[in-house]
Amino acid sequence: AAEALHQGAVASRFDGITANARMSDWRSLVTQKDALVSELRQAKYIDLLPSYNNIAYLEGAARLTPDGVTVNGGTFRSKKTIVATGSSVARPVIAGLDGVTPLTSETALALEELPRSLLVLGAGYIGCELAQMFARAGVAVTIVCRSRLLPETEPEISAALEGYFGDEGITVRSGVAYRAIRESEMGIALDLDDGGSPETIEAEQVLISTGRRPNSGELGLGEVGVEIAAGGAITVNDRLQTTNPDIYAAGDVTGR
Repeated sequence: AAEALHQGAVASRFDGITANARMSDWRSLVTQKDALVSELRQAKYIDLLPSYNNIAYLEGAARLTPDGVTVNGGTFRSKKTIVATGSSVARPVIAGLDGVTPLTSETALALEELPRSLLVLGAGYIGCELAQMFARAGVAVTIVCRSRLLPETEPEISAALEGYFGDEGITVRSGVAYRAIRESEMGIALDLDDGGSPETIEAEQVLISTGRRPNSGELGLGEVGVEIAAGGAITVNDRLQTTNPDIYAAGDVTGR
């Protein structure tokens, strides 16, 4: 949808073409998105799993044991176990953050109304993608980051992307320190330190996109000999095998 809006906005770069696209009903778009996700989940998971006689699906808090897994008080024995519990949004350490209600990559697309302005904290690929999407939907977006855009890429890529974002009206404040965040009359106020110069930026909403943390807690990993690296990622080899040869891990929970 955001790409369709963008193509309408830039179509005039061709001689003889006049086009326009605008966000007219954000709530309807979100409803359509939710319906599509629900339809795909139903077709690809809920309806599909019962057709496999050798797969049993259970929901509950799981914990690893030397013999397998316990779920909801029941024990399921297995010779091999795969941990694929994903990751959750990691909240940065910013004074006052507990006193505000920030958006995340998991809640931003559930908004019933578009904010007039948005601060995006963090400039990894998720933060950049969401910043561009909201900007194309008509929101005044400012990205604030301690390093630079896409810090894991080459500096030339960061510089080029910052130029493209500028062309789309996205403000980028890179290389700054977060001092504090609080509620304000506009919505949210973020205090920055830009090389010793204090500054405050305000917006209606703030979106936290400063990384993710592996969901490895409460699984009893240490009790079964599974090593956890700094930050909570499960240590695996090139075959996704953990330090317990009978337990494997895959996906975000490995930090990869």
